[in-house]
Amino acid sequence: MTEPKNTPLEHRFDNHGVTLAAVEWGDPEGLPVIALHGWLDNAASFAPLAERLQGIRLIALDLAGHGFSDHRSLDNTYNIWQDVADVYTVVEQLALGTFALLGHSRGAMIASLTAGTYPERVSHLGLIDSFVPQAIDEAELPQQLALSIADKHLRLAREPRIYATRDEAIASRTSRGETRLSLASAKLIAERGLRLEGEGFRWRADEKLKVASEVKLTQSIVKAFVERIACPSLLLLSDPQRMERFYGMEQYAPRLAIEIIAGSHHFHMEDTVAPTAQSLNDFYQTQSALATGAENGS
Repeated sequence: MTEPKNTPLEHRFDNHGVTLAAVEWGDPEGLPVIALHGWLDNAASFAPLAERLQGIRLIALDLAGHGFSDHRSLDNTYNIWQDVADVYTVVEQLALGTFALLGHSRGAMIASLTAGTYPERVSHLGLIDSFVPQAIDEAELPQQLALSIADKHLRLAREPRIYATRDEAIASRTSRGETRLSLASAKLIAERGLRLEGEGFRWRADEKLKVASEVKLTQSIVKAFVERIACPSLLLLSDPQRMERFYGMEQYAPRLAIEIIAGSHHFHMEDTVAPTAQSLNDFYQTQSALATGAENGS
C-alpha cells in the first residue's frame, strides 16, 4: 500500500443538484470506509480517529444540511432514508464496487439502513454508540406526521440564532445534554460548522434538522433492514444500557459483535479515541484478512 496522505483531501459530489462535501484521510489504496457523523456534527468529528486508523481510506461526509454540504430545499426535511440515497451517490461517483461503513449516532442508523439496502456491496459495518433508528407503532404515524408539519412551520418562522463571538457559539456545543462536547471537540466541529454572518457567527447546520421526523419506521420495517445486513458488524457503545434503545434488534444481526468503551457519547473524539481506534483497526483488518483468506480458499 502507498503512504497515508498527510493532508486531508476535500471532495464534492452532486446528488441531483444537492452538493455533498466530504473529506478524505489515510491510505488511498486502503480499505474504503465511508464515515457518517452524528446529528448536528460534521465530517471533522472523524479527524481524531483518522490519525489513528491503519490501512484505511477514510472518506467522511458532511451529511446534507451539515458542514459544507448543501441544505435540502425549503419544502424538504431530513428523513433518515434520504441519507442512504446520498451515500449511494457518493460511492457511485467514487466508483466503489464495495465499501465499508463507519457511523456515529444518527450516522450509525444511516449506516445500518445502508448495509441492509445494499448487502452485496457493504463489506464491514462499524457503529459508534448507536445501531438502528427509533421505531414507532403504525397507529402513531398520523400523529407523527402532524407533529412534523407543525414543527416545521414554527421553526421556519424563527430567525436562526446569531452568536456575538465564535467562542460563544462553540460554548453552545459544550452544554447540550447528551450531545455535549469537550471544548477541544467543539472547536473541531466548528471548523466546518460555523460561518460568519453579519457581525456574528451562526452554525451552518440547517434548522430543519431539528424538525420532528415526518415518518418514523415501525419495528417490523427496521427488522427487515437488519435481517439483510450480511457483513460483519461491530457496535461500540459508551454504556451497556444503551442497548435498551435498540428494542432487541441486535438479535436479528447474527454477525454483530458488541464492545463497551466507557465514555461520553462522542467517545471517538475524546480521551477514549485511542482504544476506539484500536477496536476499529482490529475489526477492519481482521475481517478483511478473513475475507481474503476465504477468497483464496484458505
